[in-house]
Amino acid sequence: MRQDVTPPHHASPVRQKGRITHMSTTETTPPLNRVAIERLLSDHGYRLTGPRAVIVDTMLRHDRPFTAEQLVAELRDLPVTSKRPIGRATVYRTLEILAAIDVLTRLIQPDGHPAYTLDSLGHRHHLVCSSCGTAVAFTACPIDELVSHLTQDTDFVIYDHMLEVFGLCPSCQDTPRVAVSA
Repeated sequence: MRQDVTPPHHASPVRQKGRITHMSTTETTPPLNRVAIERLLSDHGYRLTGPRAVIVDTMLRHDRPFTAEQLVAELRDLPVTSKRPIGRATVYRTLEILAAIDVLTRLIQPDGHPAYTLDSLGHRHHLVCSSCGTAVAFTACPIDELVSHLTQDTDFVIYDHMLEVFGLCPSCQDTPRVAVSA
């Protein structure tokens, strides 16, 4: 039986005042691994099936945001260890489950397509390099006060929000760029 897959930071409709933390690019909790992910899946009523385990192992090798299609291609290139290859639908379903239980964060890339990143658990936002795709998580949340005002002004029950800041990382700032002529 599947339980509610709402991540813990979505438990209350409006975030409490004073919950804003300082920006941090270092992990305060240990990074997720296969054992921790299996435990989280179990806590939410899911099993780490054979195909899910292969998907988890593949995504754990990524240190930058990745797309579902990238995983599909990587899995296609793996030697087949079962009678059936892992299908595209299984990859997408698994990523959605992992995002719902707060293992993955869904990012919108500068081109508008979704990608996923594996972070520590908890509420976070991201700085995304529009050149190389590097994502840096931060926990400062300037939106909390706005969410409170919006809830009061609109009578919406706000349960989530997303903030992504785009720019150039230090490495890409140092790389000469080719000017595009119109």
